Amino acid sequence: MDQIGFALPVIPGRSEQARSFFEELEHERKSEYTASERRIGVTRELWFVQQTPNGDLLVAYIESPNAAEALRSFSQSQDAFDQWFKRGLAAVTGVDLNNPPPWPLSEQVSNYS
Repeated sequence: MDQIGFALPVIPGRSEQARSFFEELEHERKSEYTASERRIGVTRELWFVQQTPNGDLLVAYIESPNAAEALRSFSQSQDAFDQWFKRGLAAVTGVDLNNPPPWPLSEQVSNYS
């Protein structure tokens, strides 16, 4: 099972918008979210808001049998829910997951199970 994590800076002043986005994801759009994750091959996904002295971050943790394929599939997806998700994330971070940033994902340096 692949495990990946990454952090995206929240645009200053948009932390509450980020929370509202994830609130909608967890409630009104939960069934669409579940269908999307199954379709792209993600078995677990967690999102956190991390406050820092330099601004808030959205921190993601994802598990998938093939994370590279899942991320590629998601970035190329034209599915209506996936597009909604990518627009919502871009609105609060400025990052367009249709064209993922060129920097590498976070490096895993420890794992305790």
